[in-house]
Amino acid sequence: MTGTSYEAWITHLFDHPDEQPEWYFLPEYELIKISPSCLVDHVLTLFDAPALLMTRFSDQQIASGLKYLIDNGCGGDLGLFAHSSVGDEARLALAERIDRVYAQIFAARCTPALGHLSEVPDQPLNMLCYMWWDIICLDPTRNTKSDRLLHEALIEAMGRTLALPHAACQEGALHGLGHWGDAAPERTEALIGTYLAENRAARPELAAYAMAARGGCVL
Repeated sequence: MTGTSYEAWITHLFDHPDEQPEWYFLPEYELIKISPSCLVDHVLTLFDAPALLMTRFSDQQIASGLKYLIDNGCGGDLGLFAHSSVGDEARLALAERIDRVYAQIFAARCTPALGHLSEVPDQPLNMLCYMWWDIICLDPTRNTKSDRLLHEALIEAMGRTLALPHAACQEGALHGLGHWGDAAPERTEALIGTYLAENRAARPELAAYAMAARGGCVL
């Protein structure tokens, strides 16, 4: 099944009962067989218009499928983008699209709860929104230039998310900038500085969190 269709792949990721949020740990789970080039194409297609997931799947299904995709502890298929067979063009295309999950899904479905304050809403997407950049499995490629280009592009994706007028999304972006800021310190400082100077915090507590992100000290 190395040529697994996009529809079959989407079904594999998201079409599971809500009462089985960790379906990827069940004994009967079978790893789907898909070629690296096919997987790259499918991932880029998914992130091109992630809002389409909301027309077919529940919030729990979306949260579980996305976590499987980005988290090494669950599946981590996104880690393929660090493989030497994947070129810079595909990696940068991913960075250009990946924040659409925030703009199209998290901003639409998440509550304005803040994870770093241990606010726990009854919404499965919130924790993923908060932890996205912490758990995402985009490891270094061992190519210094490729890593720099990707990491700088991801910082820009976090910056676009920080511009969204949604508390949970802003927190997720600041969390990411706090962890990834060393990849582009001047740009990270500029993004957070503008956010603070323009008083764009969707909740007052986010101003303090932005200051923590500035110093790379985020929970």
